[in-house]
Amino acid sequence: MTVKPSRPGGKPTSKPSVGRPKGEPSTIVNVRLPLTLVAELDRYLDRLEGKTGLQANRGMIARRALELFLASHASTDATAREG
Repeated sequence: MTVKPSRPGGKPTSKPSVGRPKGEPSTIVNVRLPLTLVAELDRYLDRLEGKTGLQANRGMIARRALELFLASHASTDATAREG
């Protein structure tokens, strides 16, 4: 990341990174959610930040929830096929 002065003689400022995050290739998926569900998600994020001191965002939580959901259903499907 390059650092440029904010103005001549001023302190250097760093630009926030833009574009795709590093790591596994990804894409954006738009999902329409009821406002009540979004409000509940925001309350959860506030509680999480209060407990851990770490900041999270809606995307991080939704991604993790989807991963856990799919993993639990994959193991359920595998068990049903065996039985």
